[in-house]
Amino acid sequence: MEYLMLVTVHLLCAVLFIGIVAFEVLFLERIRAHLPDQMMALVEEGIHTRARKFMPLVVGLLFLSGLGLLTRIHLAGWFPPFNSTFSTLLTIKILLAISVLVHFITAIRASLCNCMTSRRFRITHYSVFAHMVFIVILAKAMFFLR
Repeated sequence: MEYLMLVTVHLLCAVLFIGIVAFEVLFLERIRAHLPDQMMALVEEGIHTRARKFMPLVVGLLFLSGLGLLTRIHLAGWFPPFNSTFSTLLTIKILLAISVLVHFITAIRASLCNCMTSRRFRITHYSVFAHMVFIVILAKAMFFLR
């Protein structure tokens, strides 16, 4: 039951996080050309304000549930890094997730000190989106190796 709960929380948080980043990259970036710079700055400011309140909870639950799942995997003997194909994929997935976490923390800090520029906003979102696509591909590959 604990495993099912961890997987459910992890997947729901991952879907929410990936969905929000995908929306920002695939939709929000495309409307940039159709909006005046001042209006786009207001949209980004609104996103930053909401993200500071909502996303830390989502990301926190995502990482805590991931740590819980990692503990279960480690205890089951599946993990030293690069010991098998599964543990290699898991290690790469963990490294990508840590990179996403660093991006997230850096973006929140930049937003809090008002140093988040439009360019930095775009680069961060494209980078996190690429990371998330690779994490999803690795997760699916790991599923088939279980």
